Amino acid sequence: MKQGTPVILCIGSDKIAGDSVGPIVGDILKNRLNARCFVYGATGKSVNGRNVQDFLKLIKCAHPESPVIAVDACLSKDAEKPFVAVVSGGVNPKRAITGIENPAGDVGVLGAVEKPSDDPLKTLMAVSWDKVQKTSVKIAIALYKALFSA
Repeated sequence: MKQGTPVILCIGSDKIAGDSVGPIVGDILKNRLNARCFVYGATGKSVNGRNVQDFLKLIKCAHPESPVIAVDACLSKDAEKPFVAVVSGGVNPKRAITGIENPAGDVGVLGAVEKPSDDPLKTLMAVSWDKVQKTSVKIAIALYKALFSA
């Protein structure tokens, strides 16, 4: 088990409502909670499917002893109410869109924002900001408490 200062990798795009869970969690951890960890990904500075591998290389070099907790939005058949899932082995950015699995992180935190559909991008674009905000706040507070409460 890695023992360094945790790295939180907040994946998503603030340009698509349903995909903005990660960047909003990054904002909350950095700006509101002043989390004592390394946070990559925020609104205006997104970590997304195009650049996530570059960030993973950077993190591996800069924080080799740190556990990486990847945060991302997801589509789930059980997404009537927003919920959060914690998974070992990280998350798979863009899996809902491309179907390709390419894990990021040691642990994944997924915020379910909507049910899957035949057009996942359209579904993510139609998710309400309120649902995204509530899910993001839940994740940020849970991470903060889990990592920094004595």
